[in-house]
Amino acid sequence: MDWPTKNIELIVPFTAGGVSDILARSFAEAAKGIIDQPITIKNVGGGSGTVGNYELVKAKPDGYTWLWAATGHMSSALHITPAQYTKDDFTIVNKVGDMVVTVVVPKDSPFRTLQDLIGYAKEHPGEVTVGNPGEGTVVAMLATMLEDSVGIKLQHVPFQGSGTLLPAVLGKHVMAGFMNVPEIRGQVEAGDLRALAVLSENRVDLLPNVPTGGEQGVKGVTGGAGHFIIIPNKVPDDVVQRIDELTKAVYESDKFKQLMNQAGYQLGYKKGSDAKAEVDEWFVTTGEIYKKLGQIK
Repeated sequence: MDWPTKNIELIVPFTAGGVSDILARSFAEAAKGIIDQPITIKNVGGGSGTVGNYELVKAKPDGYTWLWAATGHMSSALHITPAQYTKDDFTIVNKVGDMVVTVVVPKDSPFRTLQDLIGYAKEHPGEVTVGNPGEGTVVAMLATMLEDSVGIKLQHVPFQGSGTLLPAVLGKHVMAGFMNVPEIRGQVEAGDLRALAVLSENRVDLLPNVPTGGEQGVKGVTGGAGHFIIIPNKVPDDVVQRIDELTKAVYESDKFKQLMNQAGYQLGYKKGSDAKAEVDEWFVTTGEIYKKLGQIK
């Protein structure tokens, strides 16, 4: 087939310099030599990612407009953020991978395992302070999911992003922090923080010695900022298939793997149908959490 024959635009629904922007630009760089046409990054910020997502939704369905999507603005944010689309108004080509969430404590914390923290929280309801990078974030939701899963009550302390949360954990202003792996990898490796668990289905390459929550008896508490390539609905099936083939080849390239390792990112390809099932499941899960928090009816 004669696709692609021109430049591909990859929308990033956030301003330049953030995690999604860095990952998308790394993808565009690694795609050189695999995808014959150049990939141009277009940053469209606003509305917790929903403004850029809507620009993708209304784009011409010819396969030349893609979006580097994150779980939030595709799914969970739609519960509380006004948007001009639904989670079914675009096509998920495939999943790239995850920004995995971990539970960390100061190096001299008495908690050496996730079960240590859970056990203490059961004996001292509401006394364990756990920091998160902001109310309503995927990271914060995982802390709520942990409470529900094991029957404990935590004291949630929201911060304005991970940049303020990290020193709070290091300075023992909170007893534990829920943070993305790349944000704490250096401190864990240096011994300044102890990682109790990664909240993913499998251990992550960057912290191979840190067990999952599931390995410690905590079931169903997994999630994080998954990233996906999405396109408008009604792109011809043969073009969708070709995009899937080409992007998967980029994910599997040594250059992209190297760039993602440097960024602390956990690659994990899923085909479109499996990726959509994951997004749909997260939508249901987070809807229940928002209801519990009183943010939606």
